[in-house]
Amino acid sequence: MSSCKIHNVRFYNLEPRSVTCLSYESKTKKLALARNDNSIEVWNVGNAPFVECTIGGHAENSIESILWIGPRLFSTGLHGMITEYNLSTLSVKNEVAVTGGAAWCMDVNHQQTCLAVGTEDGYINTFTVNPDVLMYERIFDKQKGRILCIKWDNTGEMIYSGSVDTIRVWNAISGHAIHKMTTGRKEAKKETIIWCLEVTDDNVIISGDSRGCLSFWDPHMGTLIESHESHTADILAVTLSHDGNTVYCAGVDPVVRSFSKISMKSTGRAQWVKGIERRLHAHDVRALVEADGKLYSAGVDGYLAQSSYPPKVLVKYPPLLQPPCATVCRKSRCILLRYTNFLELWRLGSSTKVPPESVRPGMFHQLEEEPLKLLQLKTKRDESIISCAINKDSKTIVYSTDNHVRVFNFDVVEGDAQLSKNDTDVSVNRIQKMLFSPNGKLFLTINNNGKKNVVTLYKVEKKRLRHLGSFHTNKESIVDVGLVCISPDSKYFVCADRQGSIAVYNFSETASIDAPMAWLLPKYSCPPTAMAIQKNTLNLVIVYSDHKIVEYNILQRQFTKFSNSLQSRLPKQWLARPFPITNIIFDPRNENIIIMHDDSTVYVIDKLNELSENNAKIPKRENGDITEDGTSIIGSHSQQAFQVLKKYKHLVYLDWLNDEELVAVEVNPISLTEKLPPTLKQKWFGM
Repeated sequence: MSSCKIHNVRFYNLEPRSVTCLSYESKTKKLALARNDNSIEVWNVGNAPFVECTIGGHAENSIESILWIGPRLFSTGLHGMITEYNLSTLSVKNEVAVTGGAAWCMDVNHQQTCLAVGTEDGYINTFTVNPDVLMYERIFDKQKGRILCIKWDNTGEMIYSGSVDTIRVWNAISGHAIHKMTTGRKEAKKETIIWCLEVTDDNVIISGDSRGCLSFWDPHMGTLIESHESHTADILAVTLSHDGNTVYCAGVDPVVRSFSKISMKSTGRAQWVKGIERRLHAHDVRALVEADGKLYSAGVDGYLAQSSYPPKVLVKYPPLLQPPCATVCRKSRCILLRYTNFLELWRLGSSTKVPPESVRPGMFHQLEEEPLKLLQLKTKRDESIISCAINKDSKTIVYSTDNHVRVFNFDVVEGDAQLSKNDTDVSVNRIQKMLFSPNGKLFLTINNNGKKNVVTLYKVEKKRLRHLGSFHTNKESIVDVGLVCISPDSKYFVCADRQGSIAVYNFSETASIDAPMAWLLPKYSCPPTAMAIQKNTLNLVIVYSDHKIVEYNILQRQFTKFSNSLQSRLPKQWLARPFPITNIIFDPRNENIIIMHDDSTVYVIDKLNELSENNAKIPKRENGDITEDGTSIIGSHSQQAFQVLKKYKHLVYLDWLNDEELVAVEVNPISLTEKLPPTLKQKWFGM
C-alpha cells in the first residue's frame, strides 16, 4: 500500500450512555443490553461480540429490567408497563400494564411459562406467558415498601423478593408470604436495601445489599446461612456461573469479586469461600451476566466488559452507536456524524502543499483550513435517530426516527448554510436502513413490517426524491436485514440478514424495478459484520463474526482464487481477535489491497504477497517500515499478506476522501469518561 494523507477526526464527541441492565439468551447466544436513554442493544456474542440491532429509546419510557423468554425480549420500568419488542421491526410489539405503579424488577420461572413483576407499591404481579401475549394471572398480598428485586425458585412453586431491610419468600400459587427474613443494619437509622437476588441449584437465596454484604439464606427455614462483607459500598449486581459453583458480585464498589462453593471436610456442608477479585471498571457496576464461561459486566461507564479467569482475559467494548455512524461526502469534502438525537455536518480541512521529496511516512501536515462545522440538525422532541444518509455532494440529507422521516436540501451560499425541506415522495413514517448510491442518483430504503422486508428505490432529483418502485427480499430468504451496500457503479445491491443469508440484486439487467434479478451466496454459519464491493473488479469482500474472510466476484458469481486459498491460511492471531471487523475499504490505486478495521486496529491485506503459516505473527507497519514486536524485520515477513497498519483507541469509521486522502473518525476514551459522575472514593495504602 502506497502512502496517503490521513485526516484524524477527533471532534466526534459522543455522550456517555450508562448501562442499566443485561440479559442473556443461551440458545441464540444473544445478550440484550439496556442503556439509560432507554435504548436496547442486542449483541451477538457467539464469536466476536457485535451489536446485531438497536431498538431506539424514548424519553417517556423507562427500562429497569430486561428479560429474554426464549427468543422473545421483554422489559419493564417506572412507566408501569411490561413491553414486548418485535426484533424484526425493532419496535414495540405489545404492552401490558401492571398493578401497583412503577415496576422495578421481573423474572420468569424455569419452565418459562409464568412471569413475575415487582412494583413500587409493594405488589407482585404474575402473568402467564402465551405465544402471542402475556395474560394477567394474579396479584400477591401487598407488602410494605417497594420490591426492588425478584427471583423464582427452581421448582416454580416459590418466589423470592428483596426490598428495604427484608427478603420475603412467597408461595407462587396462593400469593401469600411464607417467610420474612430481616437483614441487619450498619447504622441504626440507615435502612439496608436489598438490590439484587440470585438462586442456586439447591434453592439457596443469594442477596447483595447496600451494606456491601453478600448473604446466603435458607428459604425453607427462613434463616441466614452465612454472610460476607465483600464490598465497601452497595452491591448492585450478582450472578452465578453456569455450573452454579461460583457467584460474582459488584456494585458501587466496582471491584468484581467471586465466591466459590466448596465442601468442608469437617462438617460435609457446603461453604462459600472468597476467590479472585478484579477491577474491571472504574465506575459503578450495574449488571453482571455469566455466559459460556465468560463474565459480562457493565454499568455507569457504558463499557461492556467481557472477562474470564483462567486464563486472565479482559476485553472492553465501548459505548458507541451501531455502525454506520459517519459518512464521507467526497464531492463536497464533508463528513456527516450521527449522534443519538442530532446530526453534525463538517467540512474537512485542507493541508498545506509539501514538496514530494520532503514527505516522510508518519509526518504531520499543517492545515491551511481548519475543519468547519456547517450544520447541526436536531430531531423534534429529542427523538432517537434510527437511520440517516447523505448524498455525495451533501445537498440531500435524510434521517428517520421511530415516528418521522425528514428529508432536507442543504447548500452553502456565499458562506451561509441554507437548509430547506425536500419535496419528496417518501410516504413512510419510519425507515430502518437507508443509503444513497455511489453515483448519487438513487436513494434506497429498507424496512421490515413484521412480515416481509421491503426495499424501496427513489430517484434523486435536484430538489426532491421521486419514487421509482419497491421489491421484497423474502423470495431470497432475507429476513432481518443487517448489512447493506451498493456497488461503486450503482448496478448491484447487496444485503445480508442477521442469520447469515446474503443476496445480490442486479439493477441493470431488469425490465422492472419491482422485480430485480437476484441470487443468493452460499450461507455461512455465522452472521457477517462487514462487507464492501471493489470498484473495478466488482469483488464482494465479506468478513464474518468469527473473522472468516471471503471474496466473491459478482460478475462471475463465484469465489475468487484468493478467497479459496485464504480459507486454510488465516493467521491464528487474526482469528483470535476479540473485536469484530466493522468496515472494509479498498485502495483506489491498487486493486490488490484490501483495508479493514475494528475498534482499535487497521489491517491491510495485499493479495500479491504470500500467505504465511497459521502460527506466524502478523507484522506491524510503522512509518513505512515493517516491524514485529518493535524491531525491524526483513525477508519473508515483509512479504506477508496480512499486516497491521495503525493502532487507534476507538476507531468508528475509515474511508477515502479522494485517491490521496483517508478520513479516520476516532472517539477519544477520555471524552467518554470525563463527563461521568465521580467514582467511589477509597483509601489506598492507608492514604
